[in-house]
Amino acid sequence: MRHTIKNGIVTRRHFLVHSAVATLSLALGSRLGLAAAGTSKAAWTTANELAISFTTFSSSTFGRVQRPYVVVWIEDASGTPVRTVSLWMLNPPRGTRYLDELRRWYSAASTDNALLPTTTSPTPVAGSYTVVWDGKNDKGASVSQGDYFVCVESAREHGAYSLVRQRITVGAVPFKKSLGANAELKDVAVELRKRA
Repeated sequence: MRHTIKNGIVTRRHFLVHSAVATLSLALGSRLGLAAAGTSKAAWTTANELAISFTTFSSSTFGRVQRPYVVVWIEDASGTPVRTVSLWMLNPPRGTRYLDELRRWYSAASTDNALLPTTTSPTPVAGSYTVVWDGKNDKGASVSQGDYFVCVESAREHGAYSLVRQRITVGAVPFKKSLGANAELKDVAVELRKRA
């Protein structure tokens, strides 16, 4: 039957086909809606914080050893910067001269000049340190739970460059994870914990 409507009357075939299509559309729509709802991520648990710890040490080279510039920041699962947690550098104007030595952070995360005064502190002596991420982005908005990269980057004037970058999954359950070490940074680790 080519014509589904004859003299203004809906044929049985037309009715069955349109009923099947409508039923299928409703079924798929509800499944897609459930799938979309299931993929929405839970908000960061405000009772938690992510502690990022690491150790810097003096270079073994002879002569005066410069303290390293160190930056700690968070990237989302696609590698886009989310939050600069801490930046250690010399006081401006000399300090900004060497910021580009922090290669990865400088090329991606340093585009917001307003971050410098809010995240910067002087370069400290060699030792063990902990900085804390409160689960907010650079604009102060809370992020969702999920996969992130923790990045700790170090550069020393006339010295070594290093980067520790590891993926973590942030949920509601506290955890500890070692992220490794390299020539300039050691004992890099994270701990999702209850806020102090």
